[in-house]
Amino acid sequence: MKKIAYLISAFPVMSETFVGNEIRAIQRLNHDVELFSFEHKSEPAQSLDIVLAKQLIILAEVGFVDTLHPILHSPIALQSAMQFVNQQQGLPKRSLLWYGAKLASQVIRKGCQHIHAHFGLASTATAIVAARLANVSVSFTCHGYDIYRTPADLALKLSSANFAVAVSDIMKRDMQELSTDANVIRVRCGVDITQINSNKVMRYDSKKLLYLGRLSETKGVNVLLDAMAIVNADIRPQLDIVGDGPLREDLEKQCQHLNLTPWVRFLGAKPATWLDQHHDHYQCLVAPFVVTPAGVKDTGPLVLKEAMMYRLPILTTDMDACQEMLLDEQGQMPILGKMVAADNPFSLAAGIALMTNKPPHELKAMGETGAAFLEQHFLIDQQVKILSQAIESCHQEAFHANSMV
Repeated sequence: MKKIAYLISAFPVMSETFVGNEIRAIQRLNHDVELFSFEHKSEPAQSLDIVLAKQLIILAEVGFVDTLHPILHSPIALQSAMQFVNQQQGLPKRSLLWYGAKLASQVIRKGCQHIHAHFGLASTATAIVAARLANVSVSFTCHGYDIYRTPADLALKLSSANFAVAVSDIMKRDMQELSTDANVIRVRCGVDITQINSNKVMRYDSKKLLYLGRLSETKGVNVLLDAMAIVNADIRPQLDIVGDGPLREDLEKQCQHLNLTPWVRFLGAKPATWLDQHHDHYQCLVAPFVVTPAGVKDTGPLVLKEAMMYRLPILTTDMDACQEMLLDEQGQMPILGKMVAADNPFSLAAGIALMTNKPPHELKAMGETGAAFLEQHFLIDQQVKILSQAIESCHQEAFHANSMV
Protein backbone atom coordinates (compact mmCIF):
# COMPACT_ATOMS: atom_id res chain seq x y z
CA MET A 1 0.00 0.00 0.00
CA LYS A 2 1.25 3.48 -0.84
CA LYS A 3 2.80 5.66 1.83
CA ILE A 4 0.77 8.87 2.09
CA ALA A 5 1.83 12.37 3.10
CA TYR A 6 -1.12 14.21 4.68
CA LEU A 7 -1.02 18.02 4.64
CA ILE A 8 -3.42 19.94 6.88
CA SER A 9 -3.34 23.72 7.40
CA ALA A 10 -3.33 23.36 11.19
CA PHE A 11 -3.45 20.32 13.43
CA PRO A 12 -4.96 19.25 15.77
CA VAL A 13 -8.16 21.31 15.71
CA MET A 14 -10.89 20.43 18.22
CA SER A 15 -13.82 20.76 15.80
CA GLU A 16 -12.16 18.96 12.85
CA THR A 17 -12.60 15.40 14.11
CA PHE A 18 -13.06 14.14 10.55
CA VAL A 19 -9.35 14.63 9.74
CA GLY A 20 -8.02 12.45 12.53
CA ASN A 21 -10.75 9.85 11.99
CA GLU A 22 -9.79 9.57 8.33
CA ILE A 23 -6.06 9.26 9.01
CA ARG A 24 -6.55 6.53 11.61
CA ALA A 25 -8.89 4.65 9.26
CA ILE A 26 -6.43 4.88 6.35
CA GLN A 27 -3.71 3.54 8.66
CA ARG A 28 -5.95 0.57 9.46
CA LEU A 29 -5.86 -0.23 5.73
CA ASN A 30 -2.07 -0.61 6.08
CA HIS A 31 -1.10 2.72 4.56
CA ASP A 32 1.87 4.32 6.29
CA VAL A 33 1.19 8.01 6.91
CA GLU A 34 3.40 11.05 7.42
CA LEU A 35 1.59 14.09 8.80
CA PHE A 36 2.50 17.67 7.83
CA SER A 37 1.09 21.05 8.76
CA PHE A 38 1.84 24.75 8.54
CA GLU A 39 1.35 25.12 12.29
CA HIS A 40 0.89 23.04 15.41
CA LYS A 41 -2.22 24.04 17.32
CA SER A 42 -1.58 24.31 21.05
CA GLU A 43 -5.27 24.66 21.90
CA PRO A 44 -7.34 21.85 23.49
CA ALA A 45 -7.87 18.98 21.05
CA GLN A 46 -9.26 15.47 20.78
CA SER A 47 -7.12 13.03 22.76
CA LEU A 48 -6.64 10.68 19.79
CA ASP A 49 -5.56 13.62 17.61
CA ILE A 50 -3.00 14.67 20.23
CA VAL A 51 -1.44 11.23 19.83
CA LEU A 52 -1.32 11.69 16.04
CA ALA A 53 0.20 15.14 16.44
CA LYS A 54 3.29 13.67 18.11
CA GLN A 55 4.52 12.71 14.62
CA LEU A 56 3.57 16.06 13.06
CA ILE A 57 6.20 17.77 10.90
CA ILE A 58 5.88 21.57 10.74
CA LEU A 59 6.88 22.87 7.32
CA ALA A 60 8.31 26.12 8.67
CA GLU A 61 10.88 24.06 10.57
CA VAL A 62 12.29 22.31 7.47
CA GLY A 63 15.83 23.57 6.91
CA PHE A 64 17.19 25.75 4.10
CA VAL A 65 19.44 23.12 2.50
CA ASP A 66 16.67 20.49 2.54
CA THR A 67 14.31 22.98 0.92
CA LEU A 68 16.71 23.81 -1.90
CA HIS A 69 17.23 20.18 -2.92
CA PRO A 70 13.92 19.54 -4.76
CA ILE A 71 14.15 22.94 -6.48
CA LEU A 72 17.62 22.22 -7.88
CA HIS A 73 17.31 18.47 -8.39
CA SER A 74 15.24 18.32 -11.59
CA PRO A 75 14.71 21.16 -14.09
CA ILE A 76 11.73 19.29 -15.57
CA ALA A 77 10.04 18.93 -12.16
CA LEU A 78 10.75 22.59 -11.38
CA GLN A 79 9.24 23.66 -14.72
CA SER A 80 6.11 21.63 -13.96
CA ALA A 81 5.82 23.12 -10.47
CA MET A 82 6.37 26.67 -11.75
CA GLN A 83 3.62 26.24 -14.31
CA PHE A 84 1.10 25.82 -11.47
CA VAL A 85 2.76 28.49 -9.31
CA ASN A 86 2.46 31.05 -12.10
CA GLN A 87 -1.11 30.12 -13.05
CA GLN A 88 -2.55 30.38 -9.54
CA GLN A 89 -3.50 33.78 -8.15
CA GLY A 90 -4.28 33.13 -4.50
CA LEU A 91 -0.81 32.96 -2.93
CA PRO A 92 2.51 34.82 -3.29
CA LYS A 93 4.46 32.86 -5.89
CA ARG A 94 7.81 32.78 -4.10
CA SER A 95 6.25 31.65 -0.82
CA LEU A 96 4.19 28.93 -2.53
CA LEU A 97 7.25 27.51 -4.32
CA TRP A 98 9.31 27.62 -1.12
CA TYR A 99 6.74 25.83 1.02
CA GLY A 100 6.05 23.36 -1.77
CA ALA A 101 9.77 22.60 -1.81
CA LYS A 102 9.80 22.17 1.97
CA LEU A 103 7.04 19.58 1.71
CA ALA A 104 8.64 17.92 -1.34
CA SER A 105 11.96 17.50 0.48
CA GLN A 106 10.25 15.61 3.29
CA VAL A 107 8.08 13.57 0.92
CA ILE A 108 11.25 12.41 -0.83
CA ARG A 109 13.13 11.80 2.42
CA LYS A 110 10.27 9.84 4.00
CA GLY A 111 9.57 7.81 0.86
CA CYS A 112 5.97 8.97 0.45
CA GLN A 113 4.28 8.04 -2.82
CA HIS A 114 1.18 10.24 -2.63
CA ILE A 115 0.19 13.57 -1.06
CA HIS A 116 -3.34 14.21 0.21
CA ALA A 117 -4.41 17.64 1.48
CA HIS A 118 -7.49 18.68 3.41
CA PHE A 119 -9.23 21.94 2.49
CA GLY A 120 -8.87 23.37 -1.01
CA LEU A 121 -6.93 26.46 0.01
CA ALA A 122 -3.20 26.98 0.75
CA SER A 123 -2.70 23.36 1.79
CA THR A 124 -3.89 22.10 -1.60
CA ALA A 125 -1.81 24.59 -3.58
CA THR A 126 1.27 23.59 -1.57
CA ALA A 127 0.53 19.89 -2.04
CA ILE A 128 0.26 20.27 -5.83
CA VAL A 129 3.59 22.11 -6.06
CA ALA A 130 5.25 19.55 -3.79
CA ALA A 131 3.87 16.64 -5.79
CA ARG A 132 5.33 18.04 -9.00
CA LEU A 133 8.73 18.64 -7.40
CA ALA A 134 8.78 15.18 -5.81
CA ASN A 135 7.22 13.37 -8.80
CA VAL A 136 4.38 11.81 -6.82
CA SER A 137 0.60 11.85 -7.21
CA VAL A 138 -1.63 14.29 -5.33
CA SER A 139 -5.24 14.70 -4.23
CA PHE A 140 -7.27 16.89 -1.91
CA THR A 141 -10.56 16.97 -0.03
CA CYS A 142 -12.84 19.99 -0.39
CA HIS A 143 -15.05 21.16 2.44
CA GLY A 144 -17.90 23.66 2.33
CA TYR A 145 -15.82 26.72 3.18
CA ASP A 146 -13.39 26.18 0.28
CA ILE A 147 -16.04 25.96 -2.42
CA TYR A 148 -18.98 28.05 -1.17
CA ARG A 149 -17.31 30.89 0.71
CA THR A 150 -13.71 31.54 -0.33
CA PRO A 151 -12.81 29.42 -3.36
CA ALA A 152 -9.20 30.16 -4.33
CA ASP A 153 -8.08 29.00 -7.79
CA LEU A 154 -10.35 26.01 -7.24
CA ALA A 155 -10.92 25.20 -10.93
CA LEU A 156 -7.15 25.20 -11.49
CA LYS A 157 -6.57 22.97 -8.47
CA LEU A 158 -9.25 20.54 -9.60
CA SER A 159 -7.66 20.17 -13.02
CA SER A 160 -4.14 19.96 -11.54
CA ALA A 161 -4.68 17.14 -9.05
CA ASN A 162 -4.90 13.45 -9.83
CA PHE A 163 -8.28 13.50 -8.13
CA ALA A 164 -10.31 15.54 -5.69
CA VAL A 165 -12.68 14.41 -2.96
CA ALA A 166 -16.18 15.78 -2.37
CA VAL A 167 -17.95 14.88 0.86
CA SER A 168 -21.41 14.88 -0.75
CA ASP A 169 -23.02 14.35 -4.15
CA ILE A 170 -24.10 18.00 -4.23
CA MET A 171 -20.54 19.16 -3.70
CA LYS A 172 -19.28 16.69 -6.32
CA ARG A 173 -21.67 18.16 -8.87
CA ASP A 174 -20.62 21.72 -8.05
CA MET A 175 -16.92 20.83 -8.27
CA GLN A 176 -17.37 19.14 -11.65
CA GLU A 177 -19.19 22.22 -12.94
CA LEU A 178 -16.13 24.29 -12.00
CA SER A 179 -13.78 21.98 -13.88
CA THR A 180 -15.34 19.59 -16.36
CA ASP A 181 -12.14 17.57 -16.78
CA ALA A 182 -11.61 17.08 -13.03
CA ASN A 183 -11.63 13.62 -11.50
CA VAL A 184 -13.91 14.02 -8.48
CA ILE A 185 -14.90 11.17 -6.20
CA ARG A 186 -17.32 11.19 -3.28
CA VAL A 187 -16.04 10.11 0.12
CA ARG A 188 -18.47 10.87 2.92
CA CYS A 189 -17.21 11.93 6.33
CA GLY A 190 -17.78 8.83 8.42
CA VAL A 191 -17.67 7.98 12.10
CA ASP A 192 -15.70 5.36 13.98
CA ILE A 193 -18.09 3.32 16.11
CA THR A 194 -15.15 1.62 17.84
CA GLN A 195 -14.77 4.87 19.80
CA ILE A 196 -17.99 4.10 21.70
CA ASN A 197 -16.95 3.24 25.24
CA SER A 198 -20.24 3.88 27.00
CA ASN A 199 -22.72 1.19 27.97
CA LYS A 200 -25.22 3.67 29.37
CA VAL A 201 -28.92 2.92 28.94
CA MET A 202 -30.81 5.68 27.13
CA ARG A 203 -33.98 6.77 28.96
CA TYR A 204 -35.27 9.45 26.54
CA ASP A 205 -37.32 11.14 29.26
CA SER A 206 -35.14 14.09 30.27
CA LYS A 207 -36.91 16.90 28.36
CA LYS A 208 -33.44 18.12 27.37
CA LEU A 209 -32.12 18.91 23.90
CA LEU A 210 -28.49 18.96 22.78
CA TYR A 211 -26.84 21.25 20.26
CA LEU A 212 -23.30 20.13 19.40
CA GLY A 213 -21.05 22.05 17.02
CA ARG A 214 -19.28 25.29 16.23
CA LEU A 215 -21.05 28.54 16.93
CA SER A 216 -20.80 29.90 13.41
CA GLU A 217 -23.10 31.23 10.71
CA THR A 218 -24.03 27.99 8.96
CA LYS A 219 -25.13 26.25 12.15
CA GLY A 220 -28.31 28.29 12.68
CA VAL A 221 -28.05 28.57 16.46
CA ASN A 222 -29.61 32.04 16.34
CA VAL A 223 -32.67 30.45 14.70
CA LEU A 224 -32.67 27.77 17.39
CA LEU A 225 -32.80 30.39 20.14
CA ASP A 226 -35.65 32.19 18.38
CA ALA A 227 -37.48 28.86 18.14
CA MET A 228 -36.94 28.15 21.84
CA ALA A 229 -38.51 31.51 22.66
CA ILE A 230 -41.56 30.64 20.54
CA VAL A 231 -42.19 27.36 22.37
CA ASN A 232 -44.62 27.90 25.25
CA ALA A 233 -42.70 28.17 28.51
CA ASP A 234 -44.90 25.46 30.07
CA ILE A 235 -43.54 22.84 27.66
CA ARG A 236 -40.18 24.42 26.77
CA PRO A 237 -37.33 21.90 27.15
CA GLN A 238 -33.86 22.55 28.48
CA LEU A 239 -31.17 23.14 25.85
CA ASP A 240 -27.44 22.56 26.26
CA ILE A 241 -25.24 24.25 23.65
CA VAL A 242 -21.91 22.46 23.39
CA GLY A 243 -19.31 24.17 21.24
CA ASP A 244 -17.52 27.44 20.71
CA GLY A 245 -16.92 29.81 17.86
CA PRO A 246 -17.05 33.38 16.58
CA LEU A 247 -20.75 33.90 17.34
CA ARG A 248 -20.71 32.80 20.97
CA GLU A 249 -20.86 36.28 22.50
CA ASP A 250 -23.68 37.37 20.16
CA LEU A 251 -25.64 34.20 20.90
CA GLU A 252 -25.27 34.61 24.65
CA LYS A 253 -26.61 38.17 24.33
CA GLN A 254 -29.50 36.92 22.19
CA CYS A 255 -30.28 34.30 24.83
CA GLN A 256 -30.42 36.96 27.54
CA HIS A 257 -32.52 39.28 25.37
CA LEU A 258 -35.05 36.48 24.81
CA ASN A 259 -35.15 35.69 28.55
CA LEU A 260 -34.04 32.12 27.87
CA THR A 261 -31.28 31.83 30.47
CA PRO A 262 -33.37 29.53 32.74
CA TRP A 263 -33.62 27.05 29.84
CA VAL A 264 -30.34 27.41 27.92
CA ARG A 265 -26.77 26.61 28.98
CA PHE A 266 -23.63 27.41 26.99
CA LEU A 267 -21.16 24.68 27.92
CA GLY A 268 -18.28 25.59 25.60
CA ALA A 269 -16.15 23.28 23.47
CA LYS A 270 -15.81 19.68 24.61
CA PRO A 271 -13.66 16.75 23.47
CA ALA A 272 -15.22 13.93 21.44
CA THR A 273 -15.28 11.78 24.58
CA TRP A 274 -17.82 14.17 26.13
CA LEU A 275 -20.65 12.87 23.96
CA ASP A 276 -19.72 9.31 24.88
CA GLN A 277 -20.09 10.23 28.55
CA HIS A 278 -23.20 12.44 28.41
CA HIS A 279 -25.41 11.39 25.48
CA ASP A 280 -27.86 9.63 27.79
CA HIS A 281 -28.81 12.99 29.35
CA TYR A 282 -30.72 14.07 26.24
CA GLN A 283 -33.87 13.23 24.33
CA CYS A 284 -32.74 14.55 20.99
CA LEU A 285 -29.95 16.29 19.09
CA VAL A 286 -31.01 19.49 17.33
CA ALA A 287 -29.00 20.63 14.30
CA PRO A 288 -30.66 23.74 12.80
CA PHE A 289 -28.42 24.22 9.75
CA VAL A 290 -28.97 27.21 7.47
CA VAL A 291 -27.54 28.58 4.24
CA THR A 292 -25.98 32.00 4.82
CA PRO A 293 -26.85 35.04 2.66
CA ALA A 294 -23.48 34.54 0.93
CA GLY A 295 -24.46 30.97 0.03
CA VAL A 296 -22.15 29.24 2.53
CA LYS A 297 -23.48 25.94 3.87
CA ASP A 298 -22.43 22.75 5.59
CA THR A 299 -21.77 19.95 3.13
CA GLY A 300 -21.73 16.72 5.14
CA PRO A 301 -22.83 17.40 8.70
CA LEU A 302 -20.79 15.00 10.82
CA VAL A 303 -22.74 15.79 13.98
CA LEU A 304 -25.84 14.03 12.60
CA LYS A 305 -23.80 10.85 12.23
CA GLU A 306 -22.37 11.22 15.72
CA ALA A 307 -25.91 11.52 17.08
CA MET A 308 -26.98 8.36 15.25
CA MET A 309 -23.90 6.59 16.61
CA TYR A 310 -25.22 7.21 20.14
CA ARG A 311 -28.84 6.47 19.27
CA LEU A 312 -29.96 10.07 19.69
CA PRO A 313 -32.98 11.06 17.59
CA ILE A 314 -32.32 13.98 15.25
CA LEU A 315 -34.15 17.27 14.74
CA THR A 316 -32.61 19.02 11.75
CA THR A 317 -33.46 21.14 8.72
CA ASP A 318 -34.06 20.53 5.03
CA MET A 319 -30.75 21.99 3.90
CA ASP A 320 -29.37 20.20 0.80
CA ALA A 321 -26.72 18.18 2.63
CA CYS A 322 -29.21 16.98 5.26
CA GLN A 323 -31.65 15.88 2.57
CA GLU A 324 -28.93 14.02 0.69
CA MET A 325 -27.79 12.33 3.88
CA LEU A 326 -31.16 11.37 5.34
CA LEU A 327 -33.72 11.03 2.53
CA ASP A 328 -34.22 7.99 0.31
CA GLU A 329 -34.88 8.04 -3.44
CA GLN A 330 -38.56 8.73 -2.79
CA GLY A 331 -37.72 11.74 -0.63
CA GLN A 332 -38.70 9.96 2.59
CA MET A 333 -36.65 10.05 5.77
CA PRO A 334 -36.32 6.92 7.91
CA ILE A 335 -38.06 7.30 11.26
CA LEU A 336 -34.94 8.50 13.05
CA GLY A 337 -36.07 12.03 13.80
CA LYS A 338 -37.72 15.06 12.24
CA MET A 339 -36.72 17.39 9.39
CA VAL A 340 -38.13 20.93 9.32
CA ALA A 341 -37.78 23.98 7.09
CA ALA A 342 -34.40 25.68 7.34
CA ASP A 343 -34.08 29.22 8.70
CA ASN A 344 -37.67 29.11 9.98
CA PRO A 345 -37.98 29.48 13.77
CA PHE A 346 -41.70 28.67 13.76
CA SER A 347 -41.14 25.39 11.93
CA LEU A 348 -38.25 24.57 14.25
CA ALA A 349 -40.34 25.45 17.32
CA ALA A 350 -43.04 23.03 16.16
CA GLY A 351 -40.36 20.37 15.72
CA ILE A 352 -39.03 21.00 19.23
CA ALA A 353 -42.50 20.67 20.73
CA LEU A 354 -43.13 17.48 18.74
CA MET A 355 -39.87 15.75 19.63
CA THR A 356 -39.81 16.62 23.32
CA ASN A 357 -43.37 15.42 23.82
CA LYS A 358 -42.88 12.03 22.18
CA PRO A 359 -43.02 9.09 24.59
CA PRO A 360 -39.67 7.43 25.41
CA HIS A 361 -40.48 4.26 23.48
CA GLU A 362 -40.94 6.23 20.25
CA LEU A 363 -37.69 8.12 20.77
CA LYS A 364 -35.91 4.84 21.51
CA ALA A 365 -37.21 3.39 18.23
CA MET A 366 -35.92 6.47 16.40
CA GLY A 367 -32.52 6.03 18.02
CA GLU A 368 -32.34 2.38 16.99
CA THR A 369 -33.36 3.24 13.42
CA GLY A 370 -30.68 5.93 13.29
CA ALA A 371 -27.97 3.56 14.51
CA ALA A 372 -28.89 0.98 11.86
CA PHE A 373 -28.97 3.68 9.16
CA LEU A 374 -25.53 4.88 10.23
CA GLU A 375 -23.99 1.42 10.02
CA GLN A 376 -25.41 0.99 6.54
CA HIS A 377 -24.12 4.27 5.11
CA PHE A 378 -21.64 6.24 7.21
CA LEU A 379 -18.93 4.11 8.82
CA ILE A 380 -15.49 5.66 8.37
CA ASP A 381 -13.81 2.37 7.45
CA GLN A 382 -16.27 1.84 4.59
CA GLN A 383 -15.79 5.36 3.24
CA VAL A 384 -11.99 5.41 3.50
CA LYS A 385 -11.74 2.32 1.29
CA ILE A 386 -12.94 4.53 -1.58
CA LEU A 387 -10.14 7.02 -0.87
CA SER A 388 -7.55 4.26 -0.56
CA GLN A 389 -8.58 2.71 -3.88
CA ALA A 390 -8.33 6.08 -5.63
CA ILE A 391 -4.85 6.68 -4.19
CA GLU A 392 -3.67 3.21 -5.19
CA SER A 393 -4.89 3.74 -8.76
CA CYS A 394 -2.97 7.00 -9.27
CA HIS A 395 -0.14 7.05 -11.79
CA GLN A 396 2.12 10.02 -11.27
CA GLU A 397 3.77 9.59 -14.67
CA ALA A 398 0.47 10.33 -16.45
CA PHE A 399 -0.16 13.21 -14.07
CA HIS A 400 3.15 14.89 -14.84
CA ALA A 401 2.75 14.34 -18.56
CA ASN A 402 -0.60 16.13 -18.41
CA SER A 403 0.81 18.93 -16.28
CA MET A 404 3.22 19.92 -19.05
CA VAL A 405 0.53 20.29 -21.72
